[in-house]
Amino acid sequence: MIRKLSNLIFIIVFLFITGCIKETYDMNKLSTKVHFSQSFAVSAIKGNITLSNLVEPDDTIVFDPDNFVRIVFKEDSILDLKMADFYDLNDMVAFNQTYTIGELSLDPFYQTMTFSLGQISSHFSPALSAQFAALDNTTSIFPPFPSADLGENSFSAITNFEHAVFVSGYIEISILNNLAAPLNGINIQLYNSVGHTPIGNPANISLIAPGNLGLTTIDLTDQTVTNSIIAAIVITGSPGTSTPVLIDLDGSNIQAGIRGKDLMVKSGRVILPLQTIESLNQKDTITFDPGTDIEIDEFKVLSGALSYKIQSTSPVSASVDITLPTALRSGVPVTEVISVSPNTTIEKDILLDNTLIDLGSDPLHPYNSVPMEYSIQVSTTSSMVDFDMNDEISLDFQLLNPDFDYVKGYFGQRTESIDPDSLNLEIEDILKNISGDFLVSNPSIKLDYSNSFAIPMEISLLAKGSREAEIVDLGLAPFIISYPVAPANRDISSSLVINKANSSLPELISLPPEKIVFSGSAKMNPSGNDGLRNNYVFGESRFIGSLEIEVPLEFRMNNLQFTDTVDNFLSDSNVNDSPVKPEDFKLFRVDFTAKNGFPLGISLKMSLYDSLTQTIKNTVDATGILEPAPVDSNGKATSVAETKTSIELTRDFFDSIKDADKIIFQFTLNTTGNGSKDVKIYSDYALDFNAALVIKPDITIYLK
Repeated sequence: MIRKLSNLIFIIVFLFITGCIKETYDMNKLSTKVHFSQSFAVSAIKGNITLSNLVEPDDTIVFDPDNFVRIVFKEDSILDLKMADFYDLNDMVAFNQTYTIGELSLDPFYQTMTFSLGQISSHFSPALSAQFAALDNTTSIFPPFPSADLGENSFSAITNFEHAVFVSGYIEISILNNLAAPLNGINIQLYNSVGHTPIGNPANISLIAPGNLGLTTIDLTDQTVTNSIIAAIVITGSPGTSTPVLIDLDGSNIQAGIRGKDLMVKSGRVILPLQTIESLNQKDTITFDPGTDIEIDEFKVLSGALSYKIQSTSPVSASVDITLPTALRSGVPVTEVISVSPNTTIEKDILLDNTLIDLGSDPLHPYNSVPMEYSIQVSTTSSMVDFDMNDEISLDFQLLNPDFDYVKGYFGQRTESIDPDSLNLEIEDILKNISGDFLVSNPSIKLDYSNSFAIPMEISLLAKGSREAEIVDLGLAPFIISYPVAPANRDISSSLVINKANSSLPELISLPPEKIVFSGSAKMNPSGNDGLRNNYVFGESRFIGSLEIEVPLEFRMNNLQFTDTVDNFLSDSNVNDSPVKPEDFKLFRVDFTAKNGFPLGISLKMSLYDSLTQTIKNTVDATGILEPAPVDSNGKATSVAETKTSIELTRDFFDSIKDADKIIFQFTLNTTGNGSKDVKIYSDYALDFNAALVIKPDITIYLK
């Protein structure tokens, strides 16, 4: 812009030099030799300029209703933070628990065998055996008999196991005395038929009266029992009777029985009835891991599922009943019944659509945990299986990619960096030619934002303006942004204004910078954990910030200099070919008068410059070409300043044109009071000016 202005000024001057002479004089009326040396003035330029004539308002240049001028730069979405930038809540659950089947109960069993009096008497001495044979089917005194070893006899096979190792339980041995005489006692030892291994210790039953039942037990703890049991029975004798009784060798007997009771098996080949595994606690906790220092006590899932995998290494069939009492799906606790076949793996989902989950029901650990109630029922469905109490059922939960309505808790002091961004003002070429003191008095930066994180968030916004090696820091202290008060509100829009009251913004803008670089960070919960766990994030939580830099044209200048160097257009070949030469003039002057309504003064110097020798050949100085208008206490111009000045181009100047290849223009700007007070620029400020050419030719013309 400077280069165009300077070129325009001097092109206009040059055109007036040649144009006015040609149009004022009729060369055909002159003699063959004429010499002019008379001075005269020609009105050259006049006009009236307002700022609104030069600049149209747009998105960057804004005219207020009172015509005050502001420059506005906007940068949309300089901040754009999503929930995923801070938190990964898609894989919070990594629950894996293995449940050992443990000991299981067996149905009781009962087997009997009967020994008739005839069978028993066959173990007496021949004489005593003959005596009983003689008394068969008579009513007589029952003879006493001594101890009788009935030998080893097998019970019928047990049907609900082939062999089993017991954790607990017992075998109840019973002897029913169906003889007419009492028995002194019974000694019994049980054996497994396979391997003939004893089952427990020998059992003893004392005196058993006629018609009565004698009982004893064998502890099965850690005992191995097969389904075929042998009983070695010894009757310790009988005192007989003193009164006649019916002696019946076939009809009277003793009955021996074994009954398995309260049987808990830890291994074996067995048939297991349907039962709940009582050895398990039936309560567990699903722990959530949302990240370091994050404490969640409640969240709601709009849609999603709790994925599970159940793996069984047991031959038993199982039914796993799971209830999450603090996870309410449409108001009802989440419950799932899962059937597990023997030695299989199942992978399915528990739907959590529209589910509110309370993670803070445990007063000892009121966050990041959900109680789970479970029960496992097993059976072998009437099939014989090889069971071991160390068989396992493992349960694995995962909560993957749910669509959250909201998550409530304490979300830690996460810090997220704001990626650097820059605003390039694209004025490097202008700034290279500026020096002096310049202060923009009242710039501002407005951060407009929308925030749906219901969490205190401290923003550290860093901005640095740079101009070559010089850097000015914004110097803005960290600030807490507004945030919605959840759950009633989920989003809030607000703004922050940065100005001279809270930063070094005027100094940064007044640098002026070639480029402004923005960066910073956002810190959640800057005050730490208050124990309330009242942070909320929503599924679509987002923080979006846009930046607007506003520079009201209120400033002060003290000897602010703009310098521009152009090619020497005065030595152009077209000028050399002109019939009118600069050396034909003894005097060439522009008299400039102005009424300046701007509180801005301008001085101008034009220097002929030889770039080869780096020397200035001649200078035209137009100091005070415009004087600034006076202003009131608010910096607004109150009247116009009248200025009269002259720009004289001497013969020495014209003689130096041929020695210079460049022209240097230097504009010096000062606001009212030489930069001692702030001034304001309004679009209706006007500049009335008039320029007149004063020339004194020294021309000799030869006519043919």
